[in-house]
Amino acid sequence: MLIFLASSVALFAQDTLTTTTTSRGTNEFHTIFGNKTGHCKIPLGFFLELNGGYSMFGSKSVFLPGMSIGLILDHHWTIGVTGSFIGDPNGLHYNNIYYDSATSKMNGAYLNGGYGGLLVEYTLMPRSRVHIAFPVMIGFGSMDYTSSFRHIDSIVVNNSFKDYHQGYISRDRFFVVEPGVRLEFNLIKSLRLGVGISYRYSPDFKLENTSPDLLNQFTAKLTLRFGKF
Repeated sequence: MLIFLASSVALFAQDTLTTTTTSRGTNEFHTIFGNKTGHCKIPLGFFLELNGGYSMFGSKSVFLPGMSIGLILDHHWTIGVTGSFIGDPNGLHYNNIYYDSATSKMNGAYLNGGYGGLLVEYTLMPRSRVHIAFPVMIGFGSMDYTSSFRHIDSIVVNNSFKDYHQGYISRDRFFVVEPGVRLEFNLIKSLRLGVGISYRYSPDFKLENTSPDLLNQFTAKLTLRFGKF
């Protein structure tokens, strides 16, 4: 009886070890931390994203094409860089931006520029067909006005006479933060489609004769993300 019990325990232990080893082999991830026998394993992925956003700059509708790239840690956490810019080839036109000394009247100007920075994101249930992600972008941007009349040589800004060439009027570099939420669909193993909304906030935006709240708006965004998730 003792020999029989000892043999049974040995066979059970061997089967358990084999099953555990096989299970580990089939579910093995490529990791950035630890080794294959360690306890600290973090699956590493990557992505490249093309996106398009619709927003308002004051009373003007604006299309914001952009791109993001980064790494995915443990399927849930994303860290990377992202950027967007005004998609209108001529920029957004605003009236009464500067005083033209040649014509003695206020003229309009075109707004151009973009913004971008660090992207940090958490994805809830990333392996589900439909899931939710919470991105946050923290960075900087640059916007500038150029004249409606590209041949202008001089204008008056804030009661001071200045020389300008090629229609350049004023520029501002600013801090911006943009938290959001996105609904994602796993179309295939390496492709995700996302629909989301975010809020862009810039506390120190300053341009000539322009509201400081011009950029503080919601943005609806469509994303197409390729990678190893």
